[in-house]
Amino acid sequence: MKWNLLSAGVFLCAASWAHSGDVDTQIVSQGGTIVTLADVGAYMQHMPENRWAGFLDSPKRVDQMVIGILRNKQLQQQAIEMKLDQDPSVKAEIAFVTMEVLSRRRMTAFEKSVTYPSMEAAAREQYMVHQKDYAVPANVEVQHVLVSTHGRTDADAKALAEKVRAEAMASPSGFDELVKKKKYSEDPSKDSNTGHIPDATSDKLAPEFADAAGKLQKKDQISPVIKTQFGYHVLRLVQSEPARPLEFAQVKDKIVAKLKENYLAEQRQAFLLKFDEGQPTVNPDIAKLIRERFVPAGTVTPAQAATGKKD
Repeated sequence: MKWNLLSAGVFLCAASWAHSGDVDTQIVSQGGTIVTLADVGAYMQHMPENRWAGFLDSPKRVDQMVIGILRNKQLQQQAIEMKLDQDPSVKAEIAFVTMEVLSRRRMTAFEKSVTYPSMEAAAREQYMVHQKDYAVPANVEVQHVLVSTHGRTDADAKALAEKVRAEAMASPSGFDELVKKKKYSEDPSKDSNTGHIPDATSDKLAPEFADAAGKLQKKDQISPVIKTQFGYHVLRLVQSEPARPLEFAQVKDKIVAKLKENYLAEQRQAFLLKFDEGQPTVNPDIAKLIRERFVPAGTVTPAQAATGKKD
């Protein structure tokens, strides 16, 4: 069954289905079963609206969605004909799903009703108190020679690294040659990056390496020999850009968005707390009743197995 032309139609219509008023527009029908834009809209409610465009941009995904809805509606019709919808457990499950949908929609309606106060003053205060957090981080780039301890003693590796350092100190501009000499640098990536390590103070690197890189201050400065889990290193400072603070105007929108997110969470919590104003009536045997109803007799739970005790 070919669906490609149909997919394009779904994409054009589904994005605005809730606003068109034509939610009963038929997408496809088969054997008396009809899939409408309303069905597509209901399906789309299971993902955030900001993901709709990307999801619907794939004809294959749209095809699978429409076929899936069609198959589910066909199965639903068969279930009704078999009177499965009259089964008490099925009725309870349908009621539970309805409850989840309505409770989610109620929370969505509440969130849309929230009125936000002006956040600019609070955003500026946040910026002033935590200004160091709003900056372009420092960037330190180094070039290094790695002398591995593999195949040689630790003392020999350190001695070779000290020799490399002495040559680097004598001619920092010749560091490239020290890196390229196979008898010196054994960094497996040296052929692709000539020993250059950007963001050399990152916490993703070996802490000894990052610490040594952070102590270099002048271009072409050579570090002392340092040891990491990989062996001995000699570093040369290529460039160092200090952290640069961002202006309030550059981060205002980001701070305001975060403050609004926090405010909404507080309002949501306050709204839900209102349901706790009345004291609930709880069956004292709640755990036992639920367990006896849903856990087969004789089942040993993980907690019972761990303690060796049975209720």
